Amino acid sequence: MSTYPRDMVLGVIACAGEFPRMVIAGARRAGVRVVVAGIRGAVGKDIPAMADAYKAFRVGAIEAPALFFKSEGVTHVMLTGQIKPACIYTMWPDATARRLLGQLDRRNAHTIFTAACDFIHSHGMQVLPSITFMEDHLPAAGHLAGPVPTAEQLEEARFGLTQAREIARLDIGQSIIVHGKCVVCVEAFKGTNECLHAGGHRDYPVTLCKVTKPGHDMRFDVPCIGTGTINNALKANVKHIVFEANRTILFQREEVVRLCNKHGITLHAMEVPLPPQEGEDPGHIATDAAHAAAMAAEIEALGIGHCAVVCDGVVIAVDDADGPLKCIRRASAYMKRLRFARLINWLCRVLLGRPGTPPAPMVLATTRPLTTEEQTAARKAGILMAS
Repeated sequence: MSTYPRDMVLGVIACAGEFPRMVIAGARRAGVRVVVAGIRGAVGKDIPAMADAYKAFRVGAIEAPALFFKSEGVTHVMLTGQIKPACIYTMWPDATARRLLGQLDRRNAHTIFTAACDFIHSHGMQVLPSITFMEDHLPAAGHLAGPVPTAEQLEEARFGLTQAREIARLDIGQSIIVHGKCVVCVEAFKGTNECLHAGGHRDYPVTLCKVTKPGHDMRFDVPCIGTGTINNALKANVKHIVFEANRTILFQREEVVRLCNKHGITLHAMEVPLPPQEGEDPGHIATDAAHAAAMAAEIEALGIGHCAVVCDGVVIAVDDADGPLKCIRRASAYMKRLRFARLINWLCRVLLGRPGTPPAPMVLATTRPLTTEEQTAARKAGILMAS
């Protein structure tokens, strides 16, 4: 309790999941007053009763929550919980958020959250790391549950963590699934649970690996493991999960351990091995075609695959052991439901006099020629080929 300023007032931006509850409970134990800005449609129904002050806001609003925090005397802010990745494309930003988004070279989770944190800081409030009040939920390296990992599993995990760190460096995702020295599936736009679904159900054992990116900004997008991860691993028949020690939040630890022990899922935390020469963040890339080409070249250099699909600066899917056809179909499935929502969003903005630019198509780049079947699948999905 003494490690936090006596006059701290914590503002919690609360989205979906267990994370907001745990942060609020931890702050309460530390004797800190808690003010919550809940994201409408995402935040749990019990959250308002846990807060000293509460107000709901839509996804994309930033000015009103900041003013609410200021009126409540908030000194420090934390970003907690999950927002659907689709919100990058379908949110309705307020005037301030539109201005901030317009200044970004590339719109993805990292750049958007960084801009939000900078805006909050400009209003005299400090944005705390997402692991604040969560020290008891950051496992150190070691075996946590399920069968003790074999030497082969540990070697597979070291390989997977190294490859996952490179995927995170490229802002593609934080999770991958591996078998031996082969990357079976790479997380991208849809997140870890979809990675489990696409990478599981194999005739051979696989390992889920989850990490932070090099120089990860711990104020947001910190990797998490919870009962949802374990249940999705069960559905996908994935029996080995390894995550980065001291930098991954483990929710509902007792229940996670119980599930892993009951179903024979090996769960352990490891330090991420450093590659011989870690690459640099590619930074801003002017067009989706150039971005897709750069990602395709990067994953080929990593020995993972040959193609990547990008839309509005976000990597939707990349090639892996299952080949380009599955990558194309995965990207098509991810964006299918969003096409109509993105179009309606744009038309509404036109009617309101704030049109911006029409929804961008997906763009695919590859380092090797596609087959006729792959080209046909891309065309049917509305995916353009980078020239």
